[in-house]
This record gives sequence, C-alpha cells and structure tokens, in this order.
Amino acid sequence: MHGFELVVSAASPGELEGTDLSPYDAVCLGSPYCRRVEGNYAEALDLLPAVVSRLHAAGKRAYVATPAVPREADLPHVSRLVDAAAAAGADALEIHNMGVLRIVREKGRPVAAHMGAYANVYTHLAAGIMRDSGAVRVRPNAEVALEEMAILSREASVEAELLVHGKIPLGVTDRCFLLTEPEESDPKCPSACAEVHWLTTRQWVLKTVGKGILSGRDMCLLEHLPRLVRDGFRVFRVEGLYETAAYRSEIGAVYREALSRAFAGGSFAVEERWAAAVRRHAPRGLCNGYCFGTAGRKYIGTVLQDANPEV
Repeated sequence: MHGFELVVSAASPGELEGTDLSPYDAVCLGSPYCRRVEGNYAEALDLLPAVVSRLHAAGKRAYVATPAVPREADLPHVSRLVDAAAAAGADALEIHNMGVLRIVREKGRPVAAHMGAYANVYTHLAAGIMRDSGAVRVRPNAEVALEEMAILSREASVEAELLVHGKIPLGVTDRCFLLTEPEESDPKCPSACAEVHWLTTRQWVLKTVGKGILSGRDMCLLEHLPRLVRDGFRVFRVEGLYETAAYRSEIGAVYREALSRAFAGGSFAVEERWAAAVRRHAPRGLCNGYCFGTAGRKYIGTVLQDANPEV
C-alpha cells in the first residue's frame, strides 16, 4: 500500500470542538478569508502552541493558514504569524500570496510553505516559480482539470494537493457581503459569518462566508478515487471551514476508508453507507468542479447522481 495524506481545514476552536480527527493525517488551522473570524487560529496566535501540541500528540500534522489577500496593513501581522507558527512547531504554513512566500523565505524558511487555493497555480511554470521560492506543495486553482493537475505536479516536480470533497473556493473580496456597516463597528461582526448564507439565482447556488464565495454544491470525487491514485495524487483535502463537526467527522471517515481501499488496489466500489453519508451532508447537491473539463456545477458519476437536487 502506498501512503497518502488526508487534510481537513478548521478555522477555530469552535470548529475543532466535537470533530473526530481520527480519519485525518493533518489539520489546516485558521481562516484565510477574514482575520475577524471568532477564535481564528491565524489571528489568535496565543492559541497556536496548545493546538499544535495537541495535534502532534495525536499523531497529526499541523498547518496554519495565512490571509488569502493580505494588504499592506496585514503584513506586520503576517510576519508575526510566521514567527508564531514556527515557534509553535507547526509543520507548514498555507500561503496564497507570493509576497507572504517571500516573507517566509527572508526569515530563513523556519516553516515549510504550502501554496493554497488562491495562489493562482494554473500551470507548471507558475508552480515551478513557487517551488524555486521555497514552496514544497501547491494546490492548483479550482479551474484546473485533473489531467492538467497531474502534468503540473510532474513537470514542476512539486507535490500537489487536491480537493476531494467540500465547497469549492471560488473567490475572496475585501468587503464582507454580510455586513451593512464597516466590520469594526457593525454589531453583526463576527457572528454573521458563523451563520449559513446561500446566494441563489435560477439554477445556481453559491455559499457566502462573508468575504469568501464558495460553491453551493459540494465537490465530490468519491467515485473517482482509483483514477486519482493512478494519476499519482497523494495529498487530499476535505474542506471543513464553515461546516459542522458532524460534516468533518463523517465525511473524513468516508474518505479515510475509501482512500485506503483505493490505494490497496483491486476492485473498488462505493459503499452505500459512504453514499448515505455524502448525501446527508449535501443539501444543495454534488459536483465535480472543473476536474473533468466541464462546468463547475455538473456531477459525473452514477452511484451519487441522485444527490443533485434542483435549486
């Protein structure tokens, strides 16, 4: 059996609470969308030593998210975040910005760098520049097809992380969609982003998390895991931000078992209990994103085809 890594994201102690982490090999801590998320591990730096120690004691790797679109005013905090993550013993920083990667490099690379979902990784040339600047892992953008991802990883000689389940990150803005006043004075901040908000129009549905826009349907590659193994992918992400503890726990259990079976070789079929768990946590349906060169909301597969309610 070949090894693989299953990663989940969790923004705060509130998201980690009640989450069964046993299916996962690593946790990415913090929200890249907004520094004001309550309990944000990427902001409340005093929380990092304890949570990193806890994860290591459980045999998990600990990654720490950095802001997706840092501005000049954010850079002093980003510098402190790099130092705090390194001092806490974090295994890597998730980085979405070449300037932040430069900060890490200029500090002597005290912690490994993983390029995240908003780093604009579309080609092996971009991935190669990031590798040369110190990145050891990249996450290709959501619009990149599976075939292109495999080429990108191989040609750039860099590890690629693949989103296998969860809301697809589509965009990030400076202004929070959920507030009517500046975030510093609006009484709804930061509680508004802890609620579930959908944006719907005709047959389309998106999820807004304040400064971030996510897909309404959940990316699901459960039926396609054997192909991912053949294509050489070894690092897989379950997007757990702004989801429930049950979501992170149950979806993680499904993919741990399914990936273990796919990597073991032989026949592979989606178990009905896996499908039931996926359906239970996909109120807006499933999709394959752009993995197969189709529109982001489509689902290619047979076993889970009926988990696509019309919106």
